[in-house]
Amino acid sequence: MDQLEDVASSLSHDELLEITQSVLCTLISHDSLLSELPPDIIHEEILSQIAVEHGQSITIFVSRESEPRLKVIVPQTATVGDLKKAIARHFSLHLQRTGYKVKISWKYIWKTYNLDFDGIILDDNSNTIDNYGVGNKATLCFKKKRKIK
Repeated sequence: MDQLEDVASSLSHDELLEITQSVLCTLISHDSLLSELPPDIIHEEILSQIAVEHGQSITIFVSRESEPRLKVIVPQTATVGDLKKAIARHFSLHLQRTGYKVKISWKYIWKTYNLDFDGIILDDNSNTIDNYGVGNKATLCFKKKRKIK
């Protein structure tokens, strides 16, 4: 135990952080439950994945025109508003990981597009997604709103 404290005190904060991250990456990559998660995972993503495995949350795929699908995890009792916040959070993480420095106006996005599930528009933010029939591994897509004249 004394040797461990001596080694820890001789290393800088950055070196300890790097060692900790590499050990966590190794542990996560060898765990069957967490192996599909990215190496720069955040605490929220680990908790979400565990909630999915325990049946407390569901995975929803959001398809965008020519872009890859987004995998979003929300609680089973989530509202449409909660889903929209989860999409925004996931997309900002996606942009960080890919290195893009873009500011997205989600107010504009939700004013311009609706979420569509099998022809049903998810338009009431206070309504639960279960009321629309959205379940585990459902695929939603963005659909441009029509202008009302």
